[in-house]
Amino acid sequence: MRLAKLAVSYLISVAIMTAVTIALGLFLWGIIGGWAGVSALDIIEETNKGVAQQRSLLIVEFVDLQRKIVWVSNPGKVDLILLSCIVYPKGSSPPSRDFIELAKAEASMNAPLELDSSKCIFPSSLDPSRPYIVEIYAIASTIYNPSNIMENIQWAILVRSDA
Repeated sequence: MRLAKLAVSYLISVAIMTAVTIALGLFLWGIIGGWAGVSALDIIEETNKGVAQQRSLLIVEFVDLQRKIVWVSNPGKVDLILLSCIVYPKGSSPPSRDFIELAKAEASMNAPLELDSSKCIFPSSLDPSRPYIVEIYAIASTIYNPSNIMENIQWAILVRSDA
């Protein structure tokens, strides 16, 4: 008789089990919802970077080998940050380069940007009769990250033109 008085009633045990089940369900729902939200934000960020990359456009207008100047223009829809500019003989391997912020090319065809030898690497001796290649790396200013060089190169566009 004494044991029957100490036992928990059936209704209380059902209520406790129901509360624990609901609490665990809400906990799992919160974790999964948070993970889904973070994943969606990552997908949106990657999509935005891809769109910015597709909207980037840079044209090498003219190369003056005598004065060591490259003129470029940006007819795209976003401003571009130029990360690297190099001129080298056609048929040879491109020399090593540093990826730093050289200049900003605004999205406008009205004002070509001049890259002189302080911004663009030229060979020490130039033979005007020999063909040359111009390579420029640029990234949309909307996705440019000055503290992460590798990410910038991943999303950069490469413009290669004969000089």
